[in-house]
Amino acid sequence: MASTSNRTSRPAFERRCLSRYAKVLFRNSSKSVRKAVYKAECTARGKLPLGSGK
Repeated sequence: MASTSNRTSRPAFERRCLSRYAKVLFRNSSKSVRKAVYKAECTARGKLPLGSGK
């Protein structure tokens, strides 16, 4: 078991479609950049991004 942090909860944005590669690649980027990558990955997978409505 990796002990990277003692956080007990993660935001839904972090749990959803953002790939591990994107998390590593854009780790030190701003929130807006990560959100743009998240939306692009969701679109590529055919899923609705969080907060987009139904």
